[in-house]
Amino acid sequence: MKKRKVASVPRPVLKSLVNDIKKLVVNDEGRLFLLEIIEEIPYDMRPGVIESLSAFYDIEMVSFFHLLKWEYGKELETICNRALEKYSLAGMDVSPPTIFDGEFYRAYASCSRHTGKITLDIAWKSAKKELHVECFYLTFNPDGVHSFFLIENMPWRQYEDDRISSADMIELSFKEACFMVSSAYAFNICHMNRPALGKYLYQKYLDYDFVFNPVREKELIRKISIRLAPRQVVNSFFYALRYQDAPYVASLFYGDDTIKSDEFADFNSPGRILLEGEVNEVYGSSHTARVTAYTLFLKEYTIYRYSYNFYLQHEEGGNWLISDIERVNKGVADAQELNPFNIKVFCRVYEVNDIDELFDILDKVDNIREVEELPGGMHMRVSSHEDDFNHGVSLLSGVIADLVLNGDEFVVIAREPSTILDFHDILTAASNVPVLCRGEYEVSFLNACNYLGGRYINFEDILLGEEDLISEDGMRLICARYLVKDSNQVRERIEKLKNLDFEISEECQIYYQFDDCCGEPGFFAEYVLGPNWVTLSTFGERDMNLARQNFEHNMYDYLEFDGIELKIDSIFDVLTIDVKREFPQLESILKEIYLNKWYNSHLTTLSGMSPSEASETEEGRRLLWALFKRIRQKEKKRYLSGRRNNLNLKEYIRKVEQKKGENIRLLY
Repeated sequence: MKKRKVASVPRPVLKSLVNDIKKLVVNDEGRLFLLEIIEEIPYDMRPGVIESLSAFYDIEMVSFFHLLKWEYGKELETICNRALEKYSLAGMDVSPPTIFDGEFYRAYASCSRHTGKITLDIAWKSAKKELHVECFYLTFNPDGVHSFFLIENMPWRQYEDDRISSADMIELSFKEACFMVSSAYAFNICHMNRPALGKYLYQKYLDYDFVFNPVREKELIRKISIRLAPRQVVNSFFYALRYQDAPYVASLFYGDDTIKSDEFADFNSPGRILLEGEVNEVYGSSHTARVTAYTLFLKEYTIYRYSYNFYLQHEEGGNWLISDIERVNKGVADAQELNPFNIKVFCRVYEVNDIDELFDILDKVDNIREVEELPGGMHMRVSSHEDDFNHGVSLLSGVIADLVLNGDEFVVIAREPSTILDFHDILTAASNVPVLCRGEYEVSFLNACNYLGGRYINFEDILLGEEDLISEDGMRLICARYLVKDSNQVRERIEKLKNLDFEISEECQIYYQFDDCCGEPGFFAEYVLGPNWVTLSTFGERDMNLARQNFEHNMYDYLEFDGIELKIDSIFDVLTIDVKREFPQLESILKEIYLNKWYNSHLTTLSGMSPSEASETEEGRRLLWALFKRIRQKEKKRYLSGRRNNLNLKEYIRKVEQKKGENIRLLY
């Protein structure tokens, strides 16, 4: 007889949770709070806990499992269906509960679409002759549907008084309200971020069948945006580009279609990142204007500076709109003062002792706002000015400090040391000091940006240095992490992409996707699929962008993006003794596809050339010899420390010799 699996959570704890479920699942306000409780359960434990809850045969549990199905979809559908089937076999009624279904009354949105965020209130008539109001905070950036809460049984008079007192709110039709929710939700889908809890309630807006043509969409966006002066229009254009807010960008252009010039293609070029964009001067009259502006773009480790003329017209409705863009000049920003990544910033790192007290202190800081959620916390920013668009997109202008909560550490990042000291005084002034200082550092702004973007698990990983995060042969491994909602769908997608796969354990399978490197199979991507997670690893940002685009397409219901980090580990680390014994051919395959990739990859250590290109010129060969010397030095260090080399120097040299038909002598 098969031994019954022991529950991973003690029964008394589950019983307490069931009692909370029975109290909360009876109304929508309680259901939203209940979903917050479920979110507090660690992701790895969540399926096991929910599975265990099906052992309690209370009628309220039927509503609970239906709620999870509606809210989480594919992620928990299988577990919930099993639970409901058990209840049905036990003779329980497993019909879904009734969710609020009233009559639409009114919807109001804030006139703030130009900032990339709006508040939206949608009121419904209820049977109790009071209003059911659903409130959204929508962002048109990776956060998408950022927040959602519910006000039940709101008196009509109170609702009308609130609307009268809110002069910056504009009434929308039901179709327009649905469109705004769907537009924000599209950012969640694009960036694979989980939307605000309560999707089971606002799913009706996402499901509403309507067609919005581009002209109507532009009219709606302009309707809920304030009128901007020419300088502000162009600066808002740069802000929208930063967050890839294509609908707002389209609304800024005169006529029915967005301009299709070569100059506009500059801003949409794949792999190009906008670092800065700001207006220089404005020349105009009451009907037309010419705005000069500059941009700094980053592409493949090179920074480019472009100058533009924006031509604007004043339409009858009172809005200034862009009629044309002219590129005046472009060039590589080699000058030291033009490269924003040469900036040094100061950082103070703290250990968090009391998270509640820390947030109480931060709530009192002026001009602080949340920029984005991170895998282990959040990124907040303290600014010296609001988003009035008199200032353009810039890495540091207007920014007093960046504050990062990352797990158990809290980091203050600022340009000036005095700002670091000011925040230290604020954090330590309370009687109950919530943080303990670990140290203060000065790092490059590039490394600080990588930390803000989740590239480092802990701040002190930055101190390893960029050269330690790039292997001795110039290759840099980047890893994207995902939480898996539906293993079958994820496995099916990887199966379509992979060229080779190995099951290295009962719960872990590894897949390799090849690239055609000048007629030879080269490494492109590695997928490691675990029980409820998957990682995608590539060499360099370009391959990562391509791999993510292919992997994530239409996969929002099955994956949740969890961040990117640089990895010191090599793709050869999978070659444990057991794996090599079971798959003796794997090592030679990995070496071949890796060397093919290396030989054709553009490396920063070779001034952007590939080993193939470097071997063609005198300067390139000099850099190649320096690279080989570095490989040899690291090889010796590993040997002396008793560590094994994945590839030795002779294999790199042999690769170059085979391709060039030459004998290469290395002096060392």
